[in-house]
Amino acid sequence: MEKVTIKELGEYIPNTLNSVTLNKLKEFVIVPYFIKWYKTKESNKIFPIFLQELSDLNPTKIQIPGILTRNPFFDHTQIKYFSAYKNGVPAGRIMAFIDYNYNKDKEKTGWLGLFESIEDKMVAKKLLDAAIKYLNDNLCSRAIGPSKFNANGEIGLLINGFSKKPYFMEPYNAPYYQDYFEKYGFTKENDWFSMNTDESLSSMYIQRIDSLMQRINQTRRGNLLNEFKIRQINFKDTKNEIKLIKNLYNHIWGIGNHPQYVEMTKEEFGTLAIGIKTIALEDLIFIVEKDKTPIGVSISLPNINEIIEEYDENNPYMPSKRFFSLKDLRRDIRIFNIIQKRLKQKRFSGIRILILGVHKKFRKTGIDSKLYHETAKAAKAIGITHASGSELADINNDILNPMLKIGKIALTWRFYKLSI
Repeated sequence: MEKVTIKELGEYIPNTLNSVTLNKLKEFVIVPYFIKWYKTKESNKIFPIFLQELSDLNPTKIQIPGILTRNPFFDHTQIKYFSAYKNGVPAGRIMAFIDYNYNKDKEKTGWLGLFESIEDKMVAKKLLDAAIKYLNDNLCSRAIGPSKFNANGEIGLLINGFSKKPYFMEPYNAPYYQDYFEKYGFTKENDWFSMNTDESLSSMYIQRIDSLMQRINQTRRGNLLNEFKIRQINFKDTKNEIKLIKNLYNHIWGIGNHPQYVEMTKEEFGTLAIGIKTIALEDLIFIVEKDKTPIGVSISLPNINEIIEEYDENNPYMPSKRFFSLKDLRRDIRIFNIIQKRLKQKRFSGIRILILGVHKKFRKTGIDSKLYHETAKAAKAIGITHASGSELADINNDILNPMLKIGKIALTWRFYKLSI
């Protein structure tokens, strides 16, 4: 008789409780390798770098310089990790968490994230049952998700676009997960999109911007537009640049069109920025200033999924459950070294447009279009042929409208809600 069991992999509550270990985190991280659909020809799954995933999910005090960090997101978040086993073999996982910063001035809401399941309704239901019970036991009145960890990270369940390859930090899951969530009772809260573009799709729009800028420069509005300065980030002044971008990010993305947004703390943004710097090119990060005051930012990252996919195709294997594994460490180090070599050569074919926006009061000046233009021009100059802008909320017309002029929707993620 087939037996499905749910295993608790540890719980963390700030300043109160921690039963999470690095071995338990590793056990959680490797579950997707046991999802058979990811091994089929239909799948475009690209597995993450283990050490980065472990750092993202690590609430413990254990840190190893250059290898493992702690995510300061857990300064204000409690979490519990679950895995499912079927006849002793990993069959699924889910995490349930409560973000105290999100719950300020709101009804108590719990989140679900990183859901995975083999094609088995019983496994899926037992995982969702365990997560919902944990949130309910902690007095949450609603559950939302899935996400890692909110709109600042990877959000939503992929429901359309399975034939497309995800770019770096774009969620990708099996197509039958949607059925599991909706039959459980989850309903749509909103959708998120990726917008893929290449030169054939964007060239006409970029040419229009060129023509528009030439006409504008001959008018009074052109003089006003010239008051703005677009400059590349200065990696030699990382500390101040990070502070500047954090203030821009929280101001621009905290207004209106970004559901599930949670203001990032100084510590969270610092950790994110350090991670970004290891895979970033100065050529692709821009700051917009007016009278020396920062009012906009554009951050595009090389699509390192190209490297991960290429490496894993040539070196297939199953990871170890133990945190410390020379085999797994070797994979990560080799991938990282290839990434660093390609960064020096500026040899990537795709980028992910991670952050792009300007202060609301300046959006009708034309500077936002000029920022798109500078980003596209810089990418083309180093040989980039395609890009993905993501994740874009379905209510965010300020960014959806211009992006639809230069690209097409590739992936759609659904964010769900459930009263509990």
